[in-house]
Amino acid sequence: MNSYLTKIEIDYETAHKAGLRDSYAWHQWAWDAFPGRSLEERQFLTRLDDLGDGFRFLIQSTAPPQRPATCPVAAWESKAIPETFFKYPAYRFSLLANPTRKLAAPRDPQGKRSHAKRVPISTREDLLAWITRKGGQHGFLADASSLQTIPRPRQVFVKKSKTDSQRHAGLHTATEFVGILKITDPTLFIQATHTGIGSAKAFGFGMLCLSPFATP
Repeated sequence: MNSYLTKIEIDYETAHKAGLRDSYAWHQWAWDAFPGRSLEERQFLTRLDDLGDGFRFLIQSTAPPQRPATCPVAAWESKAIPETFFKYPAYRFSLLANPTRKLAAPRDPQGKRSHAKRVPISTREDLLAWITRKGGQHGFLADASSLQTIPRPRQVFVKKSKTDSQRHAGLHTATEFVGILKITDPTLFIQATHTGIGSAKAFGFGMLCLSPFATP
């Protein structure tokens, strides 16, 4: 499967002029890089980092993106990722995630349960259990001795409802996982690099940022 990595670095003023005020706005902006595909299933992941004097926005996609008109030419850098990049046995990694767990919903008088509610995970013990479980699902093992769990600022966003014209506020709790991972199933791992890990992937979570740690 083809893979492309795009890096966009813009200052705060440029981001403000482009209307990039929350995670949902950045999500919509990413779609501008794939004109004519808005009705298709999303085939890209994103990540946003505040650098202190501006933003770095990453897009990993299976199709080559096009620079949005509101993105300065000098801020845009895009390149294909060679297939050999995903064939190392271990990587240093950073994962900005939205770790959650489901709470069983109470039963109504008829004995039926409503939809389960997702709540954020915050303790280190639970975070380690979460990344271990996700690693088992996605073909890697995170080295516990190297693993850092770094709280990131909560992300508030506003989006339009699909059923009405009203705008509704939402909130995501973010944790950055940093460390070394070892590949246990290359097929599952490569799939995870394209589809992401965890929930809220449309809002900038779940993208594995990798740097080879060992030779193939």
